[in-house]
Amino acid sequence: MSENLFAYTITNYSASAAGAIVGDRSSASVDTTAVIKIFDAETALLNGDAAFFNFFQGLNSRLVLRQYNYSTTSLIANQIIAPQGTWTSPLASQTWSAVANLHAVATSGSYLYATGYDLAKIARVLMTSDTYSQQSSYDFPSELAVTGTSYHGEGLAVYNGFLYALFTCNPGGGYSTYDDSYVVQYEIKSDGTLEYIDYIRVGKNAFTLELYGNKLYICALGGMQNAGSYNTATCLSIVTIDDDDAMSVANVSLASGMSGDFRDITIANSSNAYILLGYYDSSYANLVGKIYHSTVANLSSPANWTEVVSINNAGYLWGIQAEASPTRLWYIKGNLIDVYGSLPTTTGSTPTSFSTSNLAGSTGYTALNSACFIAPDTSLTAASAARPAHVAKSFASHIRLAREARELAEKLAVKK
Repeated sequence: MSENLFAYTITNYSASAAGAIVGDRSSASVDTTAVIKIFDAETALLNGDAAFFNFFQGLNSRLVLRQYNYSTTSLIANQIIAPQGTWTSPLASQTWSAVANLHAVATSGSYLYATGYDLAKIARVLMTSDTYSQQSSYDFPSELAVTGTSYHGEGLAVYNGFLYALFTCNPGGGYSTYDDSYVVQYEIKSDGTLEYIDYIRVGKNAFTLELYGNKLYICALGGMQNAGSYNTATCLSIVTIDDDDAMSVANVSLASGMSGDFRDITIANSSNAYILLGYYDSSYANLVGKIYHSTVANLSSPANWTEVVSINNAGYLWGIQAEASPTRLWYIKGNLIDVYGSLPTTTGSTPTSFSTSNLAGSTGYTALNSACFIAPDTSLTAASAARPAHVAKSFASHIRLAREARELAEKLAVKK
């Protein structure tokens, strides 16, 4: 039976449309034509920066569709959508005052936790009512904050009764200078409230929070994105959570002969993990890099990774998502989406490729703005045996990098 497997938005930067890639949960096949779900040629139903997030309400998979309007006060309501239902008829619409520019969601029990880039706060949202109303919020811990530094919410994960939040920080604001990022640990109380417990520092400009087993895998660019080069400080920060819920970190650097910033990681199972490395060429026209395959045990040893995809393509949105059953690798490829019907371990595999025009349908839009894996109902075991049903992967922080790269490309063009 076909279902909506993958959600995306495509934009002209003034308005957006939302669509889905459809396929089977029991086999690796996907339909070759994407389906537009939200679009009206006469009325812009979605603004120019719309994005999807997947989460679980009990055993039910849900989507959040947010629209960012560059305001921290005049917020557009987030739409809660049943992924296999009618997307234009949301289950609820709600703003959360603590969240502007939503970047991550995670759930525990009756509560959804959300964080956004602009305010660096966490909202606690009650899911038992149809309103999805914010009950309380939590600032970036004051004891960690440095005057003059901007903090940004990037990722959330729930593990063993604790919420882990990833924050980036920019001394002096902007996005040209970065300090080490933070993973902040909160205990989730019986009533869903949060108590700050601890923190640990990870790489600069970190933006993924991939949970597998008792570890968090965090890609850090090491600084701002550059034209024609990568950051020497780029790393994969691996945070281990021990039996006492204490955190430790190991930063993995590139092996000799490798190049590119760490741009994404995805883990299907202990035998199949994928890492995307890349940097923009001298004009920000193409991303140059590779996707590597590894076992989980070898993630700390890049010299043992195997190249599976070479990258030299245009566009600004980049990411990867692996499924264990059925075996699929989703590759967000600038303004395209490639779907591999197996988990590649060497080069040469041929994907089902969704072109920009295929994704756009009749809308005429040309830029992929967001992408989001849709987990099936009941659990996330079909996506990853080790990923709990508290959070599913979205690519919101990748959207930030895409927007920044586009701005840098425009600035470079003006200089020339």
